[in-house]
Amino acid sequence: MRDIIAEHSREVFLKPGEIIVSQNPIMVNTILGSCVAVTMYSPGRKAGAICHAMHPSDPKQERNFHYVETAIRNIYDRMIEYGGMADLVVKLFGGAQVLEFGLNAGSAKTIGEQNITQAKRVLEELGLPIAGTDVGGNRGRKLFFSIKTGDVYVRRLRLSKNMYLQGMLQ
Repeated sequence: MRDIIAEHSREVFLKPGEIIVSQNPIMVNTILGSCVAVTMYSPGRKAGAICHAMHPSDPKQERNFHYVETAIRNIYDRMIEYGGMADLVVKLFGGAQVLEFGLNAGSAKTIGEQNITQAKRVLEELGLPIAGTDVGGNRGRKLFFSIKTGDVYVRRLRLSKNMYLQGMLQ
């Protein structure tokens, strides 16, 4: 993994409520629990985008990137500005149930499930098929997104907080 990271101009940590859209060869990493991340990549334009959203919808309509719908629509609009529509590759990650008190909450959807549902709904509305996913479950994830290649590497967090390499989604 160190060799892959070294091939990029820099490494950036993406915090909740942030987005990155760039044509620079950046390696973006983030950690997800119930939050979701959506990546978009245009191989033809060598442009990529990623968002890290915490909540499904923004009740105040403030256009805050902490919300799934706002964050996805923003990175989509910015990718269109790069001219990367024809070959856009979209992937979805996260939405885990990481808090114990919600495990037996009945039929109510967890925040992670709500985030996944909202992300899929927005992507469908935008006409964007999802090329790869790693969502749900009860373990967090550490993501590495290469804006140089569009590859996403996922490490699932063990319940003991140790990590192992899940593999690469292409």
